[in-house]
Amino acid sequence: MSKQLGEKDVAQVWHQQQQGMGRYQGMVFYLLALCFLTLSCSAWGVSPTANPSYVFTGVNVVQLKDGRISENQFLQVEGQRIVAMGAMDNAAQWPESAQIVDANGWFVMPGLYEMHAHIPPEQAGAQKTQDTLRLYLANGITTTRGMLGEPGHLRLRESLASGEVLGPRLITSGPSFNGRSVESTKGAEAMVQAQAEAGYDFLKLHPGLGPLEYDALVRAARKHNIAFAGHVSTDVGIPRTLKAGQATIDHLDGYAQELVPPESPLRMRDPGFFGIAIASAMTADRITALARATAKARVWNVPTQSLMENILGSRTVESMLQRPEMVYVDASTKAQWKRSVESLRSEYAEADRLHFLQLRRILIAALQEADAGLLLGSDAPQIMNVPGFSIHEELALMVRAGLNEQQALQMGTMNPAQFLAEQHQHGMIRPGYVADLVFLSKNPLADIDNTRSIQGVFHQGQWHNRATLDAWLDEVQSHQQ
Repeated sequence: MSKQLGEKDVAQVWHQQQQGMGRYQGMVFYLLALCFLTLSCSAWGVSPTANPSYVFTGVNVVQLKDGRISENQFLQVEGQRIVAMGAMDNAAQWPESAQIVDANGWFVMPGLYEMHAHIPPEQAGAQKTQDTLRLYLANGITTTRGMLGEPGHLRLRESLASGEVLGPRLITSGPSFNGRSVESTKGAEAMVQAQAEAGYDFLKLHPGLGPLEYDALVRAARKHNIAFAGHVSTDVGIPRTLKAGQATIDHLDGYAQELVPPESPLRMRDPGFFGIAIASAMTADRITALARATAKARVWNVPTQSLMENILGSRTVESMLQRPEMVYVDASTKAQWKRSVESLRSEYAEADRLHFLQLRRILIAALQEADAGLLLGSDAPQIMNVPGFSIHEELALMVRAGLNEQQALQMGTMNPAQFLAEQHQHGMIRPGYVADLVFLSKNPLADIDNTRSIQGVFHQGQWHNRATLDAWLDEVQSHQQ
């Protein structure tokens, strides 16, 4: 589901997507030009001056590969790279120009990836985009994978990479492939070529694709060397998706149908919202086999379990709206989220909803056990998922599903780096690696909720301390009133 369609009731949106609807806006005008028209560039971006060097002293380095903590270390950064690290006892003389940050007792881990994010369209305005980017970065997210792009996001991607705009690195799809935007095999091929030539990082799939159109898309994507990711259309199904080597399956889409026994009359029924309509017939019998087949196909999954728990779980709407981070959401959006949850919950029995969620948890654990790649993503900003904050909820839900803290954190660091073939530059803390860093007051390997104890974020050669992050959040909050 896309943020661009987020003002509609979620149930209505989903049914429209199933029927092939998916009208996505094109470019309005240049984002950077809009910056100059509506905001000062100092508010948008970072200083164009040369990045200084930093030395973080007395820090505990979280080693996610083996689950160790290297205590009382120094970390030296030049520009955007880690250049040296080691025990404080062995520290050499710092460069005279270095800024020293006393990180005594803090824990440092790699910056987090949000692998199912949404960036506002240009028509939403520069302020909305700035607020969203700052919410991500203030929560330790240094890379986002935008799951519904448009031409303006290509320019935003470059502005973020150059430091002209402040925010996480952006990896972006183009407009959605769905039953409305793809009406024929020729149309699929032409759309793939156009998006590949435009420079999008990957193709985003929504529901409504038929097998022939999907196969044409796959052939064209291979020809143009561009990945495709997202939903699994009902008429395509998991077996075809695995055979095609889809880069990611998002939301665990399509697995529900495979968990319904072949002899069940519900097997051929419309699965509804990600399978909830057939939940009563779903069993765990095939989960292990499906997880192993997924691993064999080398297809990754982005569960977005927080979205499903928000919509279908037992937590009351009122308690979700009272989460502290809801101060960063405007009243109309919160009202729309409330209607969406109430609408979907009213359609299905609570027992079926909870059974559905429990089978998803079992599937997540089985995918981890089978070494089928898992990536961290929450589908923010979507139903009750505030950008940035929801990724910490997603981490907690991964632990609830059976992963340990190290495995959950790998989903948001090492795993996406491997998925993006950048594991030699991102996802770990080592000399030579990009210095995307999150500093915490508490050990995240001891308790996953400790990822919320952020004291500062280092990104794009810039150190943002807690006071700076709080100032960003205060500004975002002021825009919701």
